[in-house]
Amino acid sequence: MKKFISIIAVLLLVACVQVSRADWVKQNTNSFAWFKDIFFLDQSRGWIVGTDGVLLSTADGGSTWTQNKKFTNDAILQVHFVTESRGWLLCERNIFDRGTDPASYLRLTTDGGRTWENIEFEDSGRERITRLLFNSDGKAMAFGEGGVFYNLQEDRTSWKKVQTAMHYLLLDGGFGSDRVGAIVGSGGTILFTEDSGFTWERASLLGETDTRFNAVFFNGQKGAWAVGTKGRIFRSNGGGRLWKQQFSGVTTNLTDVYFTSPTSGWAIGENGVIVRTRDGGNNWSDVTSRTTHRLEKIVFNGERGWVVGFGGTVLTYDAGSRPDQGAQPVLMKRG
Repeated sequence: MKKFISIIAVLLLVACVQVSRADWVKQNTNSFAWFKDIFFLDQSRGWIVGTDGVLLSTADGGSTWTQNKKFTNDAILQVHFVTESRGWLLCERNIFDRGTDPASYLRLTTDGGRTWENIEFEDSGRERITRLLFNSDGKAMAFGEGGVFYNLQEDRTSWKKVQTAMHYLLLDGGFGSDRVGAIVGSGGTILFTEDSGFTWERASLLGETDTRFNAVFFNGQKGAWAVGTKGRIFRSNGGGRLWKQQFSGVTTNLTDVYFTSPTSGWAIGENGVIVRTRDGGNNWSDVTSRTTHRLEKIVFNGERGWVVGFGGTVLTYDAGSRPDQGAQPVLMKRG
């Protein structure tokens, strides 16, 4: 009898451990769109955007998602709210329907997302805009193909083209403070700023410098990570001037990276790949995602993690059921 009770106790312990692992769980959104971005304004309100003009919103922290009334069939690449009422969408026109129109344009809301006004980039052409980057002091910029670069003007509505020495495809950016930030892209491009983006300089890389960097993330002013092709991960400890390659353990292209503390972080990529670290990136381990779709963006909102990607993929993770030692979850990823 005692032996039987002991076996039951062990089985219950194993079950509890399995539950406490808090794996990534797929959410049903009733959509097959290619989700490109996810953004949370606070613990309750968030948005997911994707192809074919799909825009989802939540008012309960992601427990339920509602598909908003469609106002475009173009792809929505990014969503960002500056305040409760003021938000931006980065959109890309269908190449087969756009005619002589520019490839990229914006939508601006001043009423919390109920209506969206069309905003065009000044002197825009065929170059695609891939990302909007917002600083906490109100400065914003947009960039993309061929190093095309725009700054948001003082009216907080119009965007003016800036001539730069950048020529590579720029794909992502982030700020660690009001002044310190980085922009990454193809051809091993990592640019850093220490003056809120007024000037950008080329960073030094120690590792495989032919990497196409798809994403960058800052945890505080000094610590930053960049991820890209062939599973490559680079880290900077000095605000973005010098980057050293880390071993990820995978060769799949990585698309995004997010850290909830200086030591605890995640990277995602193609074929449903998710890797994580608990020691600042010195060691990375594979994590089961239960999907083979390309994953695009990862964020944490409090203790809850979110990943979105191809085929209507939305994954969620409850960090509260398996707390990381020393982890201090933060609210939002960028800007």
